[in-house]
Amino acid sequence: MTRVAQYIEAAERDNTRRSYASAIRHFEIEWKGLLPSTADAISRYLADHAATLAINTLRQRLAALSRWHTDQGFPDPTKSPLVRQVLKGIRSVHSAPEKRARPLELAVLQQIDQWLDAAISNAQRSGDQPALLRHARNRSLMLLGFWRGFRSDELVNLRVENTEVTPGQGMACFLGRSKGDRQLQGRVFRCPALSRLCPVTAFNVWVDLAGLTEGPVFRKIDRWGHVADESLHANSLIPLLRSLFAEAGVESPEEYSSHSMRRGFAGWARASGWDIKELMEYVGWKDVKSAMRYLDASDSSLQARFEQGLTALAPATLQPAPPLLLTEQADALRLPAAGTTPVAVLRVTMVLTRFSKQSRGLALGHRLIEQTCFERFAMQRLNAKGTRYELAIPYLSRDVLDEVIATLLDDMYRIAEDNQCLLETSFHEPATDSHWD
Repeated sequence: MTRVAQYIEAAERDNTRRSYASAIRHFEIEWKGLLPSTADAISRYLADHAATLAINTLRQRLAALSRWHTDQGFPDPTKSPLVRQVLKGIRSVHSAPEKRARPLELAVLQQIDQWLDAAISNAQRSGDQPALLRHARNRSLMLLGFWRGFRSDELVNLRVENTEVTPGQGMACFLGRSKGDRQLQGRVFRCPALSRLCPVTAFNVWVDLAGLTEGPVFRKIDRWGHVADESLHANSLIPLLRSLFAEAGVESPEEYSSHSMRRGFAGWARASGWDIKELMEYVGWKDVKSAMRYLDASDSSLQARFEQGLTALAPATLQPAPPLLLTEQADALRLPAAGTTPVAVLRVTMVLTRFSKQSRGLALGHRLIEQTCFERFAMQRLNAKGTRYELAIPYLSRDVLDEVIATLLDDMYRIAEDNQCLLETSFHEPATDSHWD
């Protein structure tokens, strides 16, 4: 292979190259298609597999066929109107919800970690070196995969010499290439040391136990306890994790995959108060659409949003008494007779910015926040830009006022995210010099 060919091969991810080769093989050998092909033949190929292959798989097959024709200097038949119309029809007739891995929740992660801790202790007492190595490797792989939100290929591409540990602080992992790094510039992924379920401690234990000084971090281990020179294969992580989860007594282990760690961390971070920009930067998502595929709104939070609105709108005399918190919020949101309830006069600062140049919801997000959050509280604009407002919020107690403002902030951030915007806001009550943000 010439040096030019080596660089051309290095410019493409191994997974992409393998998947494209598999797609061409399926079209040419299994379906008996001819290359170069025509729009009519590719349309028939799509139709023959529409009922058995997922729409994303069909798109991947088209991408591979498109790439083959372009590389060989032939016109690309996949871009024809006929092929696009057939694919659109398949999407309409065979629509189905996207299958996603079950997110690994923190409680389940703790359950698996506790099982691994006990298994490591048992292996040490019995002198079972192969089991000790496997359990230590799996513990490091799982904790680092979760807390760093790594994909399977990122885990298997980690190298010892590119990982730096600072005791008591954390670790930094350099990856020369990853799925989100289209320009192949490389990136450093940092992970903090934690008081519990610590990925840094687990990493140190595994590397020291295996005696690793360079090469892949996560490697194959044979039945005699020999640690291989090569890394685990990305496709082996799903059966490895499912087997581990089953041994740890996790319910329905077949519902999990290597993506479960990434989805689980994303859900944990959002529930812990991370905003979407922080999460995207930490995990490595480049656009909001990719990030939102990993974030699921819980049924309980969805129900609470609906019930909050219903309680605020319904007359209290016609409805049975709701739970205490919603009653307090409903009372606070209804404007009482003048002079019977104190009113907090608040100054609000609000700045909305786009996630990216492609975001188009800035004006709509601004308008919705005014209409749904501010107007019911006698909103007054204090400047032409719409960044400073004055609100008058009646309240029964300071605790209720805090709840109302917290609800407003939640709604404002939700509207901003729904419209692909970043929100910076704060509430100030000059009379008491109180602040909320």
